[in-house]
Parts: sequence; C-alpha cells; structure tokens
Amino acid sequence: MKLENKALDYYKSGFNCAQSILKACNEDLKLTDNENELLKAAMGLGTGMFVGETCGAVTGAIMALSLKLGSSQAADRENMRKVFKQIKIFETTFKEKNCSMNCKELKTVYKIDCEKVIKDSAEQVKKQISELEV
Repeated sequence: MKLENKALDYYKSGFNCAQSILKACNEDLKLTDNENELLKAAMGLGTGMFVGETCGAVTGAIMALSLKLGSSQAADRENMRKVFKQIKIFETTFKEKNCSMNCKELKTVYKIDCEKVIKDSAEQVKKQISELEV
C-alpha cells in the first residue's frame, strides 16, 4: 500500500494528521524503533497544534524529514543544513499545492480538507527522501 494511503487510513482510524503522517512514514522509511513515543510526541500537533496554526500534516512531515535526515548532535551543522534545505523544499511544494501551511486558513479560506493535505504531505516526504537515497 502506498505511503499516502496508509497515512489516510491512519487518519480515518482516529490518529490526528501529524500522527498519521509519522506512523505511515515510520513504517515505510524506518524512522525509529519506538513508534509509541513517536506517536505520543506528535499527539499535540494535530489540528494545527490544537489552535489552528501550522497544519499537523506539515509538522508531521517536518518531524519525519528530521528523523530520517537529522542528527542528535548539537554541533552537527552539516545535517542541520540538510534538514533545513529539505524543509524549505517541502514548504515550497506544499504551498504551491495548498496555498498555505496554516490549518485554519487551509480549512476556512481555501476550503481544503485534511485528507488532501495528509495525502500531499505523505507523497512529498516520500518523494524527497527517495530522491536523496538515489
């Protein structure tokens, strides 16, 4: 099953948008061995951090990119630059498809539903990581 379909299935089963992205990405991209902690960490990111701000599908995607490409070393500037570059690519592509990364704007101004942004986010993360692994 495609990563974006997995993410949508998780969303439909009750996970929030950020958790859905991370759970699907973790299965496909092997981000961490501790999925329970990953899902707990993402719980507060749904519905735009529960205040309608940055879309949870976006924050989940950023977490996935960071987990796959980042480092736990504070002095690792090289990986930090890689992660920031990939986040910028993600942001540009997401905004081209959806006009905004703000949850409230996506829903009320642009009338874009959560399923579309989850699908778009999952596809983009998979694409970016696949291109880096070539």
